[in-house]
Amino acid sequence: MTDSIIKTTPLTSILPCNNKLECKICGKIYKRPLALIKHKKIIQDANVIKPMVYILPERAIEETRQALVYHIKEKLKQHSRHVENVNITFSCTESQFFGVFKGYIYDYYPKSGNYKCIFKSVNSYSILSHILGDENWRVKYFPQYQKTFVLFHQTLSIPSDSDPLQELQESDPLLKPDPLQDQKLTCTRKITRKLKPIQIIIGWKKKVD
Repeated sequence: MTDSIIKTTPLTSILPCNNKLECKICGKIYKRPLALIKHKKIIQDANVIKPMVYILPERAIEETRQALVYHIKEKLKQHSRHVENVNITFSCTESQFFGVFKGYIYDYYPKSGNYKCIFKSVNSYSILSHILGDENWRVKYFPQYQKTFVLFHQTLSIPSDSDPLQELQESDPLLKPDPLQDQKLTCTRKITRKLKPIQIIIGWKKKVD
């Protein structure tokens, strides 16, 4: 038995980026086509079945998917606000891991025999839903309509000097400054939100005795 580790579109997809070529999955940018071709070859080789891997029946692969989803949801606790890296360790054979993630393996390390998958595109949720066969794999429901879920993007707010609660209240016209007495121009800063992508790494490594 070995450990499959999760840290929170096919892998060969690429996108042009300002006359450069960018891997859609890992975000690496290449200036020369030959470097990109080499990168794609590594990904293709990683998804080729190895001599020590057995082709499992679909029922066995489905049981592995269900067990993996169970371990993910076990990490989702009620009232949790943890937004940093979370590691989930799951014991499985190499054949089980390959049966579930074949076609989405990003890299393979021959010396150690380890595998790695990377998911950080905007379609990561739907891709993993397809791989795991469960659209609710990242959500755990609790009583009173509460739920905890895996985030793919973290919303970052830029602080503002103004109080948003006060801005929602009606202003008193008698308290407004006289424009004839105060000619200073005032401006308010808008609260802007940016989406910070969260990278999910799924790996398999041999258990060291």
